[in-house]
Amino acid sequence: MSEILFGIWDNKIVDNRQGQHEQSPLPAFANLTYSEGNRILAVMGWDGFAIYDSSVDLVDMARAYMDVVQGESCGKCVPCRMGTRVAADILTRIADGKGREEDLDSLRSIGELVRAGSMCELGHTSMNAVLALLTHFEGQFRQAIVEGKHRPRKKYHIKVTAPCIEACPERLDIPRYIEFIKSGRYTDSLSVIREKNPLASVCGRVCVRFCEFACRRGKLDDPVSIKHLKRFVSDVEMDAAVKHYSPRMSIAPDAPRVAIVGAGPAGITAAYHLLHKGYQVEIFEALDEPGGMAAVGIPDYRLPREVLRSEVDVLLKMGGKIHYNQRLGQDFTIQSLKEQGFRAVFLAIGAQDGSSMRCEGEDQNPIGYFAGVKFLRAINRNEPVDAGRRVVVVGGGNVAMDCARSALRLGVEEVHLVYRRGREEMPADKVEIHDAEEEGVQYHFQCNPIRLLIENGRLVGVECVRMELGAPDASGRRRPIPVEGSEFVIPCDSIIAAIGQKVDTSCLNEEGGPDISKWGTIAADPDTLATNQEGVFAGGDCVSGPATLIEAMAAGFRVSHSIDQYIREGQVSLTEDERMSRVFRAISSAEDDMVDRLGGTPRIEIPLRPVEDRIDDFEEVEMGLTPEDALLEADRCLRCYRILLVATEADYYGETNAPPSDGVGQPAESAVSTPTPAQS
Repeated sequence: MSEILFGIWDNKIVDNRQGQHEQSPLPAFANLTYSEGNRILAVMGWDGFAIYDSSVDLVDMARAYMDVVQGESCGKCVPCRMGTRVAADILTRIADGKGREEDLDSLRSIGELVRAGSMCELGHTSMNAVLALLTHFEGQFRQAIVEGKHRPRKKYHIKVTAPCIEACPERLDIPRYIEFIKSGRYTDSLSVIREKNPLASVCGRVCVRFCEFACRRGKLDDPVSIKHLKRFVSDVEMDAAVKHYSPRMSIAPDAPRVAIVGAGPAGITAAYHLLHKGYQVEIFEALDEPGGMAAVGIPDYRLPREVLRSEVDVLLKMGGKIHYNQRLGQDFTIQSLKEQGFRAVFLAIGAQDGSSMRCEGEDQNPIGYFAGVKFLRAINRNEPVDAGRRVVVVGGGNVAMDCARSALRLGVEEVHLVYRRGREEMPADKVEIHDAEEEGVQYHFQCNPIRLLIENGRLVGVECVRMELGAPDASGRRRPIPVEGSEFVIPCDSIIAAIGQKVDTSCLNEEGGPDISKWGTIAADPDTLATNQEGVFAGGDCVSGPATLIEAMAAGFRVSHSIDQYIREGQVSLTEDERMSRVFRAISSAEDDMVDRLGGTPRIEIPLRPVEDRIDDFEEVEMGLTPEDALLEADRCLRCYRILLVATEADYYGETNAPPSDGVGQPAESAVSTPTPAQS
């Protein structure tokens, strides 16, 4: 970590070059780190820059930044295509010692033209940092022109990303695949998605859309409908020429073998990427079908089973193997996998047990009592479920929504959903909350079950108490507390506890197994997903606790890199992409911008089957986008690419060539000198 010498971001400036060390208006920049022993010297990005070391060559840094910008220009508008090219050429000329006096005025003019005339956000912000450098450090550029000396090229860390990309746990290149949809290049679009995501059709239906909440289009009108664009292109391609998608894999017979325990989203994703890396991969699954909780925990009206199976089939075509009805701790152990020659093991066993409501009578397990995940599993596996006429669902997450809506489809006359907080605090997807209410689910907010009413071993009702919000808990949310004397009864035939899930770690009770955390999950390094057991990794819900499908997939993607590194090098470490993402996220927190563009084009509404039709069956509810609507929706993307350039000590100078510097001093001929009044 280094102290900032000079920085400007979002028009906020911090200047410590004279040793004043004033309170920084950019606290996010004060805590930037890259890696231990390799401190950050400078950062340059879409809204400014920060300098931590006085010896950084600002001219070369600007040249390197504009080279990346020009390479990322899509070329569809003249200001960005031509302007960034000219700016890059000018900065290269100056860095090569061939600069001309008029170059700086040309750079300013071009910068303003590109900023005002570019059609996408990449071009719109591409010259901000260069213009800021010219404003505050014009002397360094003029000195380079006067000296006329070639400046050695330095090495920088580069990341090209976007707010939506960084919000996605898998970091899909969202603007790129949307751009291909806009051009009608559906196969290319799906190829971009499949670079990281093997379950495009699945995510296009049930993803919780972290990307859309980060979409900057939402500052104008509505976020781009990213999830449904993903579903559109994957469905179109599945129904077209690539329906029988069969990637050509060349896996050597003597390639290292990797075992994956669990064929859920985390396991499937890890297998997909390890196969691409050339490993022999075998999955051991306790159920008789793939998908994990995606298969047995998500109803068909949201995720048709054939969609999931068709995407998992790709693994088999790639050369992967899935062994069904194989339960860890019963049919095999981690040690037995190692003895079979597997070089690494990935535990992706999920969190498939329901949590207790901790209310009186629950331990009697009366007829009519269901754990939410087991209720959904029974429905998805076509097992008989007698829920009666009136059902109470307890919980406010997506599992609770799935239970309530599924109960209606079983023919239940009344479904009541009880949640201890308010509607706005419900963690479920807002779309699910709305659709469930539209279908007839009755909500009871700020109340909690305290006793099950049981007669002759059968549930007949549930006693609840009203709640009010008290002081904030450890998470910062106000803690619900009971209101004395507010008890009331909801008569019912069944109650479904959908308040959470937990990991069944009984399958790990072998000697020398991985450590279990105090939360009852598998303990694993949050960066590499390595456990304390040699060659054993873990990820997904069994490590994080119950989370989302896309977060589990991200764990599978991350662990594929860790396992690959472990087998090749015998050790694991944080990836370059993750290091840069951490810098990006820190810098992004300093933003307070609004898009200075015209809005007024709302997103395309996704058509749904009529309520009176859909509550009678488990057929899919959402109907998807038409090609015409997909084109209009894709055209709403602002292409908000961000370019981040980071100079670090070891890479900028080499391991042993760094000049002496305390990170805050200023040599007599510093590259970061105080600007004259004319330059400021």
